[in-house]
Amino acid sequence: EGRITQWAKAIGDKVESGETLLVVESDKADMDVESFEDGFLAAIVTPEGESATVGAAVAYLATSKDAIAEVAAYAKVAG
Repeated sequence: EGRITQWAKAIGDKVESGETLLVVESDKADMDVESFEDGFLAAIVTPEGESATVGAAVAYLATSKDAIAEVAAYAKVAG
C-alpha cells in the first residue's frame, strides 16, 4: 500500500510512456510512478493524500483528447 503525495499531471494533460505520472509514499521511500502507456489523463481515481493498494488502478488514460469525457464517465462507473 502507498499514499499518493503528488500528481505530476492534471486531467486532460498529455502523458507519454515513461513519464512520471505521480509520486507515491511508502513506509520506506517516496517513489515516482511512470506511465506505461501514451495518452491523456482522463480520470484520477485516487486523489493526493489517499492510499491505494499495490496494483490498484489509481487513474485512467484516454487514447485521444476526444476520448477523455468517455473514459472519465467509465471511471465514475467503474469506481
